[in-house]
Amino acid sequence: MDKMLNENHLSSSIQTTLAVGGAVALVAGAVIHRHKDKLSSFLVENLTNEEMHQRVNWEEMTIPAKTQGCSEARVAATLGSRPLFSTGKSGNTVFTTFYEGFKVGKEIANKQGDGKCLGYRVDRQSDYQWVTYDETERTATEIGSALIHMGEKHGQDTFIGIYANNSVEWMTTAIACHFHSMIYVPLYDTLGEPAIVHIINQTSLKTVFADKAENILTLLKLIDQVPTLKRIVLTKKLENSKETEIRNKAKQIGIEIMTYSELRELGQSKPVAHHPPKADDIFEICYTSGTTGLPKGAMLTNKNIVSLVQSATEFFQPVFSELETLISYLPLAHSYEQTIELYCLCNGFKIGYYMGDVRQLADDLTHLKPTLMPCVPRLLNRMYDNIQATIRQLSPLKRVLFQMALSAKGNDVDKHRVTRHMLWDGLVLKRIQERLGGRVKLIVSGAAPLSPAILQFLKRVCGAYVIEGYGQTECCGVSTCQTLGDSSVGNIGVPLHCNMIKLADVPDMQYFSKDNVGELCIKGSNVFKGYYRDEEKTREAIDSEGWLHTGDIAKWTPTGQIQIVDRKKHMFKLAQGEYVAPERIENIYIHSKYIAQVFVFGNGYKSYTVGIIVPDAEILEKYARDKNISGDIAALCKKKEIKDLIFADMKQLEKENSLKGFEMVKDIYLHPEPFSVENNLLTPTMKTKRPELGKYFEKEIEEMYKNIE
Repeated sequence: MDKMLNENHLSSSIQTTLAVGGAVALVAGAVIHRHKDKLSSFLVENLTNEEMHQRVNWEEMTIPAKTQGCSEARVAATLGSRPLFSTGKSGNTVFTTFYEGFKVGKEIANKQGDGKCLGYRVDRQSDYQWVTYDETERTATEIGSALIHMGEKHGQDTFIGIYANNSVEWMTTAIACHFHSMIYVPLYDTLGEPAIVHIINQTSLKTVFADKAENILTLLKLIDQVPTLKRIVLTKKLENSKETEIRNKAKQIGIEIMTYSELRELGQSKPVAHHPPKADDIFEICYTSGTTGLPKGAMLTNKNIVSLVQSATEFFQPVFSELETLISYLPLAHSYEQTIELYCLCNGFKIGYYMGDVRQLADDLTHLKPTLMPCVPRLLNRMYDNIQATIRQLSPLKRVLFQMALSAKGNDVDKHRVTRHMLWDGLVLKRIQERLGGRVKLIVSGAAPLSPAILQFLKRVCGAYVIEGYGQTECCGVSTCQTLGDSSVGNIGVPLHCNMIKLADVPDMQYFSKDNVGELCIKGSNVFKGYYRDEEKTREAIDSEGWLHTGDIAKWTPTGQIQIVDRKKHMFKLAQGEYVAPERIENIYIHSKYIAQVFVFGNGYKSYTVGIIVPDAEILEKYARDKNISGDIAALCKKKEIKDLIFADMKQLEKENSLKGFEMVKDIYLHPEPFSVENNLLTPTMKTKRPELGKYFEKEIEEMYKNIE
């Protein structure tokens, strides 16, 4: 993604566009402004119809859930008095499992479209090739049949591991499990060996589908610790030397190695009838990458996913008027991406898989031209930074033109609509939108908070609805989403129609629901069944009345959206008894242009906090060049003048945000290397591992406290 939106390419694209069209656009802009009513229909294409916006009461987005059985909770106003969704519906057909939903999607794709289902590219020179819904069903049937003939029984006692990147084979294997009521268990690279051993043993995996030679070799290395593992299925063609090495090692330790093609051939020769699941059957154990300890396995049921599919279908219907196309590049092992893909399959949409290298995502987007793009803040932040760097390099005339485009598009956003304008989108913002494929209708950001300023900007330049959602693995990935056309930022929208939300008191933190603030709790058909073989953790997550306690502190906005304001678990008490919410402080400091990452530390033995800062290398190195300060990023981090520069900027942010004295960091340490999954300081979903950071920087933190005292 970084390469996809690299600054030089984007800068050249925008500047070329503006240089060619600048004078013409300025004149045209004046003419359009004068005759905008007459020219509107000719120049502007609305992504949704006006009736949609008239049906939404933007002043009351949620209402008490009285008819849903809990007046202290709230539901989306668009749900009205209807019960919470728990089944899917297409026309007159009602479905209760993904198995049935896939058949509905297949019928839609065959009747209304070209029947295409899953897409892939052979190499960088090729276009997308497509597997149809009929072919996907046939292949999944073959894989399921083969698994049964190899000794895997149909039903809820069988677990199948999938240790691979997003691909046609990944999803087809999952569908094969659905066909026989089996439960699939995703594995992923960043889990680490102890977690992989834990997952395989807890679920007694016998069969694992894998695509990378290094991951297969890891499984073989761990064989003494995972006695249930019997076979590994290669989902991709490996280099001959690697495959030979794998087969030789597997033979020595008695592990069967099969290729995907061999499995299909076995299934073709010995077909087995499907064993459809029931609504309450588990379809997946999704292991959460927690910030401490071994991962927990969330049991997700067919009812969970079907209720979300129906909620999303109704929620996004205004913008999805045809058979859409999804770009798949976020990890399928996580519930966020998987829920979106299963939603697409139940609606007859197409899914195009990237080639596995996120740095080359622009190339995949150009060839696929998706209309739906899930995203995470880290990627959108990089996109925003690169566009802003380009704008700073523009000539005054070009900057004026760009600001005119932003203003015009901002007016659309304020009116709760997204349009494609012949001038602004067709010329000024064209290159930005083309880098996303040129056809995107909806960008959904999830997994972590997105800066309100960045969201506001992207709503204007992308030519698509850009919205923020919220969820956890424990609610099948999604529970709230901003309504299409919502012009507000800094909130996570409204409850989807399958769940209601209430705020619960947190006395230790002085948060009370009577004051419109408390722990965000979710109840509905998307809430998971519990953690696999862990009743204690399940009771901690779901109370006796069925409410999922998220650990996030939230409040309702005056117009009814949900706003996350704090985190329950990441509080610490200082020596003087004051509670500090470090993530709230970090979210203030991160607005410094010099800061890429920040970690605020404190404990009960000290009366103040300190900070670990990872500077933005690009910004800092440019500043150093401008000021004739020598050194790379590591050297700059050691210079007092650089520390003073960043500290002063942080002090300004403290003042602007009215931080209390005990919340302000008293010293900082500049660290040149980013926190990452690889150095075990971030989870695979890019959340901060606070205990690990505290240990990693123990020496630096101790030194800061000594210097202060």
